[in-house]
Amino acid sequence: WVALAGGVEAVLDRARALADGGDLRLACHLVEYAVLVEPGAKEVHALRAEIYERRSEGETSSMARNLLAHAARSSKESKRDLAGGW
Repeated sequence: WVALAGGVEAVLDRARALADGGDLRLACHLVEYAVLVEPGAKEVHALRAEIYERRSEGETSSMARNLLAHAARSSKESKRDLAGGW
């Protein structure tokens, strides 16, 4: 579906716009698919780290905060997940 949406850049632009507008949940969803399509792209990981970090800060659940913070830390190391082979 990423190709149908205009490619990774278009998906990243939309994720950025959603995050800037406060819709961090949908922004996370979009940027996650961008990482799956281009797992080695630094720009994709940079935006993923930013969006997940922002979403983590707004969560009241400690479990949600930690899961989202883990995703942000993973992308700061250009990985989808620090725990697995992604």
